[in-house]
Amino acid sequence: MAHIFDIAPAIAQYTNGKKTGAQVKYPETDVFRGMNKPSRFEGDVFDLEFTGTIPEDINGTFFRIHPDARFPPVYEDDIHFNGDGAVTAIRIANGHADFKQRYVQTDRYKAETAARGALFGRYRNPYTDNESVKGVIRTASNTNITFWRGMLLASKEDGPPFAMDPTTLETIGRYDFEGQILVPTFTAHPKFDPDTGEMLCFAYEAGGNGADCSVDLVVWTINADGVKTEEAWYKAPFAGMIHDCGISKNYMVLPLTPLKMSLDRMKSGGNKFAWDPNEDQWYGLVPRRGGKPEDIIWFRADNAFHGHVAGCYELPSGEVAFDLTVADGNVFFFFPPDGLQDGELSKRNKLSSPTMRWILDPKAKTNTRIKPSLVWSTNGEFSRIDDRFVTKPYKHFWQAVVDPTKPYDFQKCGSPAGGLFNSLGHYVWSDEHVHDQATNGANGAENGATEPINGKFGLEDVYFAGPTMTFQEPSFIPKDGGGEGEGYLIALLNHLDVLRNDVVIFDAQNLSKGPLAVIHLPLKLKLGLHGNFVDHRDIDAWKKRRDANGDIGPVQVAKEMLPWQKLFFANEIGNGA
Repeated sequence: MAHIFDIAPAIAQYTNGKKTGAQVKYPETDVFRGMNKPSRFEGDVFDLEFTGTIPEDINGTFFRIHPDARFPPVYEDDIHFNGDGAVTAIRIANGHADFKQRYVQTDRYKAETAARGALFGRYRNPYTDNESVKGVIRTASNTNITFWRGMLLASKEDGPPFAMDPTTLETIGRYDFEGQILVPTFTAHPKFDPDTGEMLCFAYEAGGNGADCSVDLVVWTINADGVKTEEAWYKAPFAGMIHDCGISKNYMVLPLTPLKMSLDRMKSGGNKFAWDPNEDQWYGLVPRRGGKPEDIIWFRADNAFHGHVAGCYELPSGEVAFDLTVADGNVFFFFPPDGLQDGELSKRNKLSSPTMRWILDPKAKTNTRIKPSLVWSTNGEFSRIDDRFVTKPYKHFWQAVVDPTKPYDFQKCGSPAGGLFNSLGHYVWSDEHVHDQATNGANGAENGATEPINGKFGLEDVYFAGPTMTFQEPSFIPKDGGGEGEGYLIALLNHLDVLRNDVVIFDAQNLSKGPLAVIHLPLKLKLGLHGNFVDHRDIDAWKKRRDANGDIGPVQVAKEMLPWQKLFFANEIGNGA
């Protein structure tokens, strides 16, 4: 006997690509199926099952964040990056692990919860939003989760961060650094100086309401006591994306990717960004202290797409070495050039993504053209280093790696959601490429001058997951008293065939030997973006300081609307709204 669902006609939930039906049903697109199917899960799992041995000396929490749409989107062709931020905490202690997951309760989260449906339209395009949320901060806070002065900061570069409790994952509220940072946007990649305790951070599209395609950039330093000590404003050569940054002892580097914004395109209901294959990639070099608008030096190189930063430090010559992955085409295929249809994930997986080192001379003139001083064909992304060596010459870095020579079971897994990151790689620069006194590294470097040995610039240690698995971004866990790179590497493993995740822990310097422990999650998490490991001693020490009777007291969240919001609502009142 046929079921009623088998004979009843399906009711279309989208008309001309926009949600019109009332049923809670997600689009039948790759963004919402398979590993990308929304999890929409909050909860706890105590004492997770595992195989192998979880190292007893690990005592802390691995935090990571992923976009996870709580409601079917307004537009049928919505993208992964537009989902609500959900934070995962893997608490590890005494050889055991617990799981906790909570959504970041942003202003967006609260507005859509009250409406029981999506109200915010296309990615970073407020012109496609429901009228009821005009003037609401629309960030989903879904890109990175960092620990700062006793709180977690859930951040996305289109809006301010939201503070969360690192133990409970309760959302505390929007954080404006006690009223010190009031611009509409804030980076998802703040950097932390391990010697001074300072946070170095920036924002692009910072001068207006965060959705006006402005070329305004701002860079801040927040000291270890939470006080803003530096603020400098600059202009970008065009309105584009600056996702990550690097810091040395005296400089910050801002890579400007040729993904260009257009206000006209947004107002017509289109994408905020479009790839420009004819535009250069740019690198802005600014001083960490006393910066003035005229101090920014822009370096230019041939068209390419910036990945994430590994290291950044100064050579004895005073030049700045800046290492990151750089792809040879548009990684964000869903933001094609104007006039072209969306690209395909399969094309993205064929891009090359080597690790490049750029040498930036603070004495150079702006608009100087450069070439990479070396290109290591790691073909990876999500670079991580031992964070104790931020601002310093370093030897070790890790990446999620695409190895197209390895087998992949397409029949079981379909298209590899998020990219074919089927391996984890550990790379060790050879001594001549470290540039410090201990290893007698070179005093300087000419752009394009260095040649690899057998295609490599040091040692490579790579672990292949298997034909049905891919990795998410790894994070490094240092050993107490250990030297650089001594510790563990932790990452999520995606089982694409059975739609489930594990957490894997490796000896950071012996990846090819396989994981020391595999922690089995009884559910599927969506593809994450970034995460960090936080030592429990830091969490515990700050918890005492943040107690009501502590020397600092509870986290103080924002008490007023942002300036752009005040202006918006003042204009609405003036217009009789």
